[in-house]
Amino acid sequence: MKNILWLIKTHAILLLAGGIAFGLYGPLMMAFFAVPELLQISTDIYWQIAAFARMFGAALFGFGLLLWALRNAFIELSPPSQRGVLAALILANLMGGFISITQQSSIWGTPAGWITTAIFAVFTIAYILAILRLPSKQLAENSPETTESIHS
Repeated sequence: MKNILWLIKTHAILLLAGGIAFGLYGPLMMAFFAVPELLQISTDIYWQIAAFARMFGAALFGFGLLLWALRNAFIELSPPSQRGVLAALILANLMGGFISITQQSSIWGTPAGWITTAIFAVFTIAYILAILRLPSKQLAENSPETTESIHS
């Protein structure tokens, strides 16, 4: 369980950091992904890109805060609820990984794109391992704690 909590905390910190980076330095972060060459665009397009990057940063920051708040509550969840949370995190990272690899191979072609793809891949694999290590439903139902609470 400590490994899962460490994973959730690490994920939350990365999301918070990414949210701050995109929120405060949106155009610079977009330039890391070569979207688009900022010196060759009009002022209107530049500010549209900056606004989108900042909104994206706010979303990352919000998800980071949510994961950070969930880190201790995760322990209190029932095994099926824990599986649900981990399954959602797996799907979110799979989707992010799929999108980042398609964009990296067709548009970005930057080191930042490979780093992003790798981060999604690592979190996907880590959450898959975490969900596989959770106790099965049968073990949770037959545990001494559960049996005692039923008889009390």
